[in-house]
Amino acid sequence: MKNESSQWLQSDVKDIDPAARELLETYSGIAPEEVVPHVLAIRDKAFALYPWPCIGQMRFLRFSLASYPSYATVLERLQSDPEAKFLDLGCCFGQDIRKLFIDGVKPHQLVGLDLVPEFHSLSYDLFRDASKLKFDFYARDLHDDGADWSPLEGRFDVLHLTSLLHIWNWEGQVKAAQRIASFTKPGSNLVGSSLGSAVGGEFPNLEGTGTNFRQSEETFRKFWDEVGEKTNTQWAVKTIFKAMDSTRMNMNQAWAEPNMGILLFEVTRVK
Repeated sequence: MKNESSQWLQSDVKDIDPAARELLETYSGIAPEEVVPHVLAIRDKAFALYPWPCIGQMRFLRFSLASYPSYATVLERLQSDPEAKFLDLGCCFGQDIRKLFIDGVKPHQLVGLDLVPEFHSLSYDLFRDASKLKFDFYARDLHDDGADWSPLEGRFDVLHLTSLLHIWNWEGQVKAAQRIASFTKPGSNLVGSSLGSAVGGEFPNLEGTGTNFRQSEETFRKFWDEVGEKTNTQWAVKTIFKAMDSTRMNMNQAWAEPNMGILLFEVTRVK
């Protein structure tokens, strides 16, 4: 991916997401004229470390969790129970964690996990909030069987995973979801979205090295049935599939296909 990464680096950035700008001005105290240069400087450092498309295309500034229909329910659950725990999987710069903190969730309830440990320190550079927000962060690969997962097991009430599962093929997603299931308990909610397809199936991945599985609403239910069988758990699945700007802007890519869109989901562990 790093050899072809320049295609993801958006160079004509004139402004950023309005909600992100407001947060950076009011919460982080950054002057309006400094916001875009500040963000681009951090973006370029992160992209040099790991050139994810969501970083290069500035999507890392979107508050994904707050955009979902279930956000009010998630927020109420975390606010009403100070012992309830939230895990942001693939948290990147922790932007969704900051949104929850601003909306009243306590720092001790918030935990982030990402493959790239440097993203955590860069997040404090981005939001300039090291003095007011401390939360647990784990640098882990969900496929790493040798890592110490005990601090995360059976701990979380709400888990967020946006733009995460779709990086793997079916087998890789099942393995990652088995790990994620180990972080849950009966009643836990998983909220997020992934690149999907109206037809579901394996399609070329971004790196050109294999495939990723793009879930449809039907295959996603079968997916959690399989995860349930492998983990002795049971899951209730709600989904919405739709086209979005983040897929339309990439329709000219070699890995694109006309049925792709975004699969939004809420998955609840019932056993």
